[in-house]
Amino acid sequence: MLEILHTPLLTKSMKMMMYRAVFLLFTAPWCVGRMRHSRNQRSCYDDIVELTEEDRLIHKKLKQYEYRGTLSRPVEKFTDIIKIEFGLQLIQIIDLDEKEQVLTLNVWVDHKWHDKYLTWNVSEYKGVTELHLPPSKIWTPDIKLYNYADKRISEYRDALSIVQHTGDITWLPQAVFRSQCNIDVGTFPFDKQTCTLKFGSWTYNGNQLDLQFKGGQANFTLADYTESNVWEIIEAPAVRHEMTYVCCDYPFIDLTFTLVIRRRATFYANILILPCVLLTSLTLVLFWIPPESPAKMMLGMSIFMAFFVLMLLFEANLPPAAVRVPILGTYYCLNMVLITLSSFLNVFVVNMTFFGARAPVPYALKRIMFTWVARMLCMENLVLPFMNDGEMACSSKPHFMGVNSENKWSNDWRGSNECLLTVQKDITDNSSQLAQIHAKVAEIRNFLKLYKERLEEKDRKEKVTREWKALALVFDRIFFIIYLTTIVVSLSIVIVFIFSS
Repeated sequence: MLEILHTPLLTKSMKMMMYRAVFLLFTAPWCVGRMRHSRNQRSCYDDIVELTEEDRLIHKKLKQYEYRGTLSRPVEKFTDIIKIEFGLQLIQIIDLDEKEQVLTLNVWVDHKWHDKYLTWNVSEYKGVTELHLPPSKIWTPDIKLYNYADKRISEYRDALSIVQHTGDITWLPQAVFRSQCNIDVGTFPFDKQTCTLKFGSWTYNGNQLDLQFKGGQANFTLADYTESNVWEIIEAPAVRHEMTYVCCDYPFIDLTFTLVIRRRATFYANILILPCVLLTSLTLVLFWIPPESPAKMMLGMSIFMAFFVLMLLFEANLPPAAVRVPILGTYYCLNMVLITLSSFLNVFVVNMTFFGARAPVPYALKRIMFTWVARMLCMENLVLPFMNDGEMACSSKPHFMGVNSENKWSNDWRGSNECLLTVQKDITDNSSQLAQIHAKVAEIRNFLKLYKERLEEKDRKEKVTREWKALALVFDRIFFIIYLTTIVVSLSIVIVFIFSS
């Protein structure tokens, strides 16, 4: 055989035909054996598994799709537009991360379209009207979330598509979407956030794929929604857009779903707002405590420490991402300043009370505070004993020791001197006994004079001390009114601003 093949009389084509014949001669027995084995194996499977009409239909349609592929649109002509109906069914608001500005939603994504390659005659398959096929085996629209903010590769969960005998396909996979959301916590915790989810085909333009709302329902479907403990849904509309981007000259269609949610503020009002208002109001008590009481300073420090702990709690609950400073944060800072300043004001009042006797009250300050301010604050009875004789006279005014009372120690000693001189004229100067009496009387006179001066100095200092204490009480009343006005006005502004926003 080999000698014949190497004969020079044979042409090149004749040699190729002879080579093929030799190859078939040697491989034919092996091919026949494989065919017999395959036939026997198929007959064995036919004995074990009996294919139903649904099985045969699924095998047939998947074989057809294997031939045509899953890349091209299921249309008759290239210029035809395939219509996709799209809808979102909201199941749960998982999280709204204010720091990352990401909204996480659990939704069911509802797709519906027509595939002309997945139609069949129901009578030929014994009444099989629908099939359940994996979406990876057939063509599916590339609807993507435009404002995607997720590290995961895919957000969809595996779900079979439902194929009707008419070619209508419904695909309802579960998905967890993480989308970008601009957070504004200026009115925290009464803030209202507006987040959007923009869906559209990533590659097909409006001349190839027409994206519409399923059933004409331009909003989120909330039939199976689970209420959130943190957020309350205000509205959930949707809008269809046709936009032309810089990259392309033809329009792209997108469906933008908007979710307007409001934070449930009951929890934050109980743990943040109410304690802040109560602690700030407690500073008013400091201006009613007498300056000589140690509780005046101790209570002030206790309020400061309690508010500092409250500030830490507020910082832990405050969303870190913000376009502007939260109005509640500004209110906290104002209250922190008020509480801190109250400690300094109380120290000022206590110092005025205990160390004010070193110098008399300045006349101008005394006249302004006692004459005008005290009258405006209804404190006339407090400052009445310290006024001059011609000011605020009252026939029934009380007398205090050393204060606006008649001088019990007269400076005129002439009466006692005249008596002594008269006695001295009647007796002789030589009497030593009378001289001793005269010395004793002079000593008593000097002692009484000195004692009188000491009492006057004591009364003067006591009067000055009482004046400074009265002045401190007037300042306490002024600070109380200022703090009360500031607390009421600031709280009113915050409430009006929050609810108006």
